[in-house]
Amino acid sequence: MARLNPDRWEVLLGRLRAHNAGLEAAGEWPSASWDLLREAGILKWFVPADCGGEPVEDAEIQAGYLRLASACLTVTFILTQRNAAVARIAISRNVELRGDLLRRLAEEAIFATVGISHLTTSRQHLAIPAVQAIPVSGGWRFRGEVPWVTGAARADVIVTGGVQPDDRQVLVALERTTPGVRVQPPPRLLALNESWTATVTLDDVFVAEERLLLGPEENVLKAGGAGGLTTSSLALGSALNSIRGLEAEAGRREALREPAANLRETFERLQDGLLALAARDEPAAAEELETLRRHANALALNAAQAWLSASKGAGFLASHPASRAIREAQFFQVWSCPQDVLTAALQAFACAGE
Repeated sequence: MARLNPDRWEVLLGRLRAHNAGLEAAGEWPSASWDLLREAGILKWFVPADCGGEPVEDAEIQAGYLRLASACLTVTFILTQRNAAVARIAISRNVELRGDLLRRLAEEAIFATVGISHLTTSRQHLAIPAVQAIPVSGGWRFRGEVPWVTGAARADVIVTGGVQPDDRQVLVALERTTPGVRVQPPPRLLALNESWTATVTLDDVFVAEERLLLGPEENVLKAGGAGGLTTSSLALGSALNSIRGLEAEAGRREALREPAANLRETFERLQDGLLALAARDEPAAAEELETLRRHANALALNAAQAWLSASKGAGFLASHPASRAIREAQFFQVWSCPQDVLTAALQAFACAGE
């Protein structure tokens, strides 16, 4: 197993924090931070052993996500998108393609990402599917736009999908260099611009049957589940970063010690709940996932607000880490956010002044 002992974790997290300090201002792809994950063996955690990976249990993965997010949310988010691609490839019934891609991912010879939000949450209101997959001899013609592809310009493979005229969906491993694939310039985001998240336009792109991962079927993403615990793990990591910032301020000002202690207590309780769910043999129920996500989101927002308040005027500078924490905490309001979680957040916002 490619596990890290506590000392190696501390070294890794310290180096990630050092890289992260100037990452937002530079706006560059976090190559140095990604290299740290590779050197630590973390990229092998998610690849099956039969293809050269060194997988670990889900509880360790979620604990790892939390730690990494507390040091650098951007590179951890990129990691989750790469791992989402790995997970879809791993359950493919296309044995030859599965083996080839996973072996190259285990060797770190390629970078893969996902563009699947249009099949689940994004642009579902459109009368015409965001991406059409027109069956033709030997494969499909893909037409449309894939939104929210993280690291699109860096990807060798994009796991994405389209909808056939019969409403069945197909999931494919699309090579970025395929003719007709165009990566749009990344739009300016509130935070995480270093993730290079962009729209990918598909101009009558031919995808051969040999690149099919799953489908055709009505809901091609039901196999393998959705975000699960990962989104909450990153939200708690973001919260931990803010709590540490507040605790540093509390070391100099006694009035801040009680609020910092209360936030730390809430974090510890939610972290214990997260790891308990991850360690269970059976998958967590949807209600459990949504409850945890709701509380993790709230803690990320509240801890960042507390850090900003404690930092006073200095925290209002765009260059201050508390300011950045405020922006990053907003990410969890829109990233794979279930409707029930969103509704609860809106109700809390509406009652904030009572």
